[in-house]
Amino acid sequence: MKFANEIDLSVARDAVFAFVADQRNIPLWNYYVVDVRQESGNGPAVGARYLQTRKTDSQHTAITWMESGESLTVETVQGEPVARRHMEFRQTRAGTRLLDSWVLDTSYPGVMERLAVRRIRRAVASNLEKLKQLLETGAVELQDGRVVSVAR
Repeated sequence: MKFANEIDLSVARDAVFAFVADQRNIPLWNYYVVDVRQESGNGPAVGARYLQTRKTDSQHTAITWMESGESLTVETVQGEPVARRHMEFRQTRAGTRLLDSWVLDTSYPGVMERLAVRRIRRAVASNLEKLKQLLETGAVELQDGRVVSVAR
């Protein structure tokens, strides 16, 4: 299954990229991810591997492409579902446009996958809204009630 979302943030592109590229920040804007630990690699860079613990499972991911300030690709290297997430960061007059494209192998039959893609795309869009609020204001309440903040 494939889907994409985009969102505009009134934050400089390099700041958005640096925050998003550091996979350990994901639990600050994605309620479903409770912890991300770097397993190998030096900082956010191609080849860096992470253990991502979600509410119901865990998976190992790796940064497979990075063009500093411009784009980032993270892929599942162990665990389910198998995902490839490619993010592009475009400078705008007001800040950054973030384009977030996914290829996700759910192993569901075709009809179920088509139904699931709408739900998953909406959930990802909701998480991107939380990212926007966090980076623009410094704090956000996630869907599960957790309140997180970052220094601005």
